[in-house]
Amino acid sequence: MTGADTPARRILVIDDEPSVRSMLTRALAVWQFEAVAVPTAEEALARLRSGEQFACILLDLTMPGMGGEAALREIEALAPGTPVVLMSGYPRDDLARQGRHFLAKPFDLETLRTLLDRVGAA
Repeated sequence: MTGADTPARRILVIDDEPSVRSMLTRALAVWQFEAVAVPTAEEALARLRSGEQFACILLDLTMPGMGGEAALREIEALAPGTPVVLMSGYPRDDLARQGRHFLAKPFDLETLRTLLDRVGAA
């Protein structure tokens, strides 16, 4: 399958922490997802610009370089309609009020799985 083919069960993971990327990639594989994990927002945006499609995007809000909120604006322009789950170790009650999908780090994997089901990625 090429990146431009169906996005079914492909999840883009954007997080600068190698341990978080690894944990999410392993969990997604167990759940039969194809995880594409990248350490920067810039790399994620390059993949989206090249035509890659995803069923869902997991985006860390606190990263060096382009931050998560700036990346979110670009992602929504490049992949309208693709669910984006925001992740942060800092409280972000404002995101829930905006109707955003949000996971507070640390989170358990069952919470992630439930959220993936809710956004229609599963």
